[in-house]
Amino acid sequence: MSLPQGTNDIWLSTDQLPTTPSHFRLAEFATLQGLVMLHRSVLVSLERLRLDLAAAINYPVSIIITDAVRTQQYNHSLGARLGWTDQGGKVSRNSMHLAKYGGIAVDIIATLYQSHTRIPQHQLGRECRRHFYFVQDNYPDGHVHCDNRNILPT
Repeated sequence: MSLPQGTNDIWLSTDQLPTTPSHFRLAEFATLQGLVMLHRSVLVSLERLRLDLAAAINYPVSIIITDAVRTQQYNHSLGARLGWTDQGGKVSRNSMHLAKYGGIAVDIIATLYQSHTRIPQHQLGRECRRHFYFVQDNYPDGHVHCDNRNILPT
């Protein structure tokens, strides 16, 4: 079953009374089943990242969300496919992407706005470190993991 057209097709904002929307839509953070959970700090970090990355390279950029909130089931299927970090793989059994953490993690890539040319992973990771609490940028497919785990209760 597919979701109805327009599901989660809502522009986001970090302001209560926005005069302009952010550069992100709710649907970008959704699972295939339409589940969305997004912490405000992540949207703020992404907007700041987009601005600073564009300024650093002097060209408009697009930030593309490749993964956000995950169900336990999806995390398990990723772990089965890519391996668990405690066994040398790429997926944490207790991933910050899990819904129980409140939408604090995203995986992203960045491209030049018009040409869609990928911005190198290390360059994106360097800029991400200015705006996110935790960044990992050594994945073979070139994505960067970012999260704001510092907002979690201790």
